[in-house]
Amino acid sequence: MIGNNVNEECCKPEIKGLGWRVSFSIAAGVGWLVFLILWLFFYASIYPWQKNVAIFLLSLVLVGMILGGPWAIWGLRHQTKQEKEMWSVKGFRWRVWLSGIVFVGTTVFLMYWFWYKAEEWSLYQNIAIFIVSFLVMGGIMGVTWAAWGMRHGHDWEKPK
Repeated sequence: MIGNNVNEECCKPEIKGLGWRVSFSIAAGVGWLVFLILWLFFYASIYPWQKNVAIFLLSLVLVGMILGGPWAIWGLRHQTKQEKEMWSVKGFRWRVWLSGIVFVGTTVFLMYWFWYKAEEWSLYQNIAIFIVSFLVMGGIMGVTWAAWGMRHGHDWEKPK
């Protein structure tokens, strides 16, 4: 770029292993959409709407697991020096793990709720359970990360 004194060599992202991950992600996304369309047209009418919500959530979890693995590995292999240092900061690692566990736990709870409990309640009560579940998850994550961010956040701000 004209007027930019940054060495372009140092800033080029490494793309090794990126191509097959992008292709795999597209294929998985199309496969998920095909599943969803087939489910809606051929099987959804067999189940009440609550169980269809549980199946939809399960399909999202499975696609997330299928796609999350390759992308997480790629992300971990291509961390910057600053990102690698962040993992050694006290409290960061367990917060990352807790965030994942809380997210998965919330999703599993909602799948259980919509499969086994939701039929007994009205649509509005089920919507309330859905919203409250995410509010509780957000509250737990907010409390978990707020202290770390106040203590260490300024250390990781990019120079201007």
